[in-house]
Amino acid sequence: MITEWEEHFFWLEILQDHAYFVRDHLSVSEGEYVHTAQQYIHLFDDLLNRLRNLPKSLNHSDEEMISFSKLAFPVAKGYFEFEGKLQALRIDNKVNLNLSPTYLNGTLSENQEYLRLLTQWVQGKEPHPLSIVDLMDLWLEDQLGHAVLFQGIIDPIEMVATRQTETYISLFQLYIVQNHHLKNYMRFKEPGFARQREFAYEVGKTTLEMNNYIYHMVMKYKENKLLNKTTLRFLEHHFPETCYFIKKLSYYAPEFQEEARKCSLKKPSYRN
Repeated sequence: MITEWEEHFFWLEILQDHAYFVRDHLSVSEGEYVHTAQQYIHLFDDLLNRLRNLPKSLNHSDEEMISFSKLAFPVAKGYFEFEGKLQALRIDNKVNLNLSPTYLNGTLSENQEYLRLLTQWVQGKEPHPLSIVDLMDLWLEDQLGHAVLFQGIIDPIEMVATRQTETYISLFQLYIVQNHHLKNYMRFKEPGFARQREFAYEVGKTTLEMNNYIYHMVMKYKENKLLNKTTLRFLEHHFPETCYFIKKLSYYAPEFQEEARKCSLKKPSYRN
């Protein structure tokens, strides 16, 4: 179970990371957009500090949490619009941003999920959980994106790591196709049928395996044993998102409840 306090903390840290990544991948010539990204970093930081001063036991019906959601909503919405503008410019090669439009699809989808939750929290309501197919739609794209990004940021000399990453890319591409068909089966089938439960198990198992692999790659990074072109923040962004996915997936695949209980939604050791 993820509390509302934990949900806010998770999403605000994730969106703040996204703002860091946009800032870090913009050319210095894009001064206006660099400044805007930096402003959002500060805004998310302010919200996180406010949240730390709220009792963790608060839920959707408490006035303090409703008020906090009302503060968070315009910031999350504003950042969504900012990234959307950058994506539109990037598609037409009108901004010097070293991030692809498809990368921004992933970050925008995650922001959209936080906005979905916020639209209920600002009314004091408890949001409906994502269905298993919608959960898979969101986080399979995320896991695939992490594998593709990891492959892109390691040095070409790291051929063993590249080969291993290619395996995960292939698996998550297959899972996305499978989820599409499983979703269509539910035109005449109730959710939770045996093959769908098995699919949830297969996805969770692969997700945890890749998480363990990336953990070992991050240890190499910290020891300067992995040649690359990225930051620790960019690498470690993978871990809280994977934990969140496993926690949500464990509702549908109880085999992962122990892993869900043990993992952390907080960032391990980022450097700005």
